[in-house]
Amino acid sequence: MAEIQVVAFMVGNEEFCLDISKVREIKEMMPITRVPNSPDFVEGVINLRGQITTVVNLKKLLGYYDMDEDLSTKKIIIAEVKDEVIGIIVDSVSDVITLTDDQIDQPPKTLTSRVDIRYIKGIAKINDGERLLIMVDLDKLMGEEF
Repeated sequence: MAEIQVVAFMVGNEEFCLDISKVREIKEMMPITRVPNSPDFVEGVINLRGQITTVVNLKKLLGYYDMDEDLSTKKIIIAEVKDEVIGIIVDSVSDVITLTDDQIDQPPKTLTSRVDIRYIKGIAKINDGERLLIMVDLDKLMGEEF
């Protein structure tokens, strides 16, 4: 039985996860330089050890708009997407979880979520289904936007 490790995080009231192989590190919020005329979900760029890195707000990308949001308490997941390093702003990061194949289901066709079903790899069931995580396909999600 194959295993996968994921990083669990919150965006709005929903819990998501990413394959840990895509994640380079998790950072506290840091100064972000705005980029004029960039899409609304792009917060700007950061200097990550000398590398200029685009930072996107996953909450905005997924349609959770809160214009008065205080970003100072957020986390930045530094991830690799299509051979590019990007920063992804999330509300909080909870833990790293090891999942087995039988804990991951395909999303139901009738799934109602703010997230387009095309961007969901699956639904992870933890603690006998008491906790559900939406598995985000970052390559597809970011591929549509970049």
